[in-house]
Formats: sequence, structure tokens, C-alpha cells
Amino acid sequence: MIIYGSRATQLAKETISDPCPNCQTNNSLDMYVFQRYAHIFWIPFVPIGKTGASQCAHCKKVLKLKEMPSSLRVAYSNVAARTKVPFWTFIGVAIVGVLIINGIIQSGVHDARTSQLLKSPQAGDILEVKKGIGDYTLYKVADVRPDSVAVLPLLYSVNQQSGLGKLGSGQYAQYSDEAKMYSRESLSVLLHKGEILDVIRK
Repeated sequence: MIIYGSRATQLAKETISDPCPNCQTNNSLDMYVFQRYAHIFWIPFVPIGKTGASQCAHCKKVLKLKEMPSSLRVAYSNVAARTKVPFWTFIGVAIVGVLIINGIIQSGVHDARTSQLLKSPQAGDILEVKKGIGDYTLYKVADVRPDSVAVLPLLYSVNQQSGLGKLGSGQYAQYSDEAKMYSRESLSVLLHKGEILDVIRK
């Protein structure tokens, strides 16, 4: 279950000279500016605008922004314009950004490693292969020649890449006796097409 919602935090409080609309007392109105922000699991995610309220120190009357007369709304706008959005209300966006950047970096490191291993295959290497949509299996490198590589396809497949770890061990680790031959160049093509997903070398 995802817990989300919105909250508000006070940014500013200023006494303004406008008379109170309720008791007409001058210099008794405190204008408040609040920053609203969305949160997920109570972690501030992104700011979603400002709002305000006024309170009279004399009669204690509180007016929300939508209840204020036009003169008080102008005063609110002037106070709000002098307040800045707190950086911490962007924490959620910052976290997501860091995770995305980290994912891109890790993906680049993984792709470079996989490409390097595929350029110098060794007998016993396990290739994670995507044969089609929802169809994943393993190839075991059986023989390496100067211009080609022989692989033994696994007899089983799964519908998600995450299931390949279990597929390659235990009772399912049964490979065909008939080898498939690939040129080194064709393996590189399969890698760039996204059909070879990873190379596991123990």
C-alpha cells in the first residue's frame, strides 16, 4: 500500500496595514503564507503551490485565501512573492533523479562488461537470451573457435528474465545435445539487438 497525500508548511508571517474586514481594526492583520507539497510515505515529493490565510490579532477572525476580499488578496500576493519555495520540498524528485542517473550508469557498466565478455567467450559461459516476447532461456558455450562459437540451448524457458537464475540450476539445468553455431559477429549483432541480455562467467 502506497501512502500519499499533501501537506502545508508555513513560509512567512507578516503584519499588514489593511483593516480587518471583520472588526475594521488597522494594523492588526497577520498574513500567513503556506507552501503546499505532495508527499509519498510522508517524504516531501514536489511542491504544488502556495496558499495563505489572515488572522486578526484583535478579533481573532481567520480568513482563508479564497475568503479574502480583493485588497487582502493583493497583500497576500505581495508577501507570497517575497517567499521562496523550500528546497526540501523537492526531496522526492531529487531522489528519483539520483536513482535514474544511477540506473543509467549501472546499465552502461553492465552493457560494457557484457560486450567485453562476448568478445572473448570461454567454454562454460552462460548466455542469458531473449528469444521473443515473454520467452527467455539460457545458452551454454560448449566450444570456442577462431571465428565461431558453439552453444547448447537450455531445454526450458521462462516468461521473465528474473526467472533465469532458478532455470540455470537444479533439475532445470538440462541443455540440448545439439549445438548451435554462431559467428562472433552474429553474437555481437544479437547483443546490440537486445537478444543476448547477459554473459555469466564463473
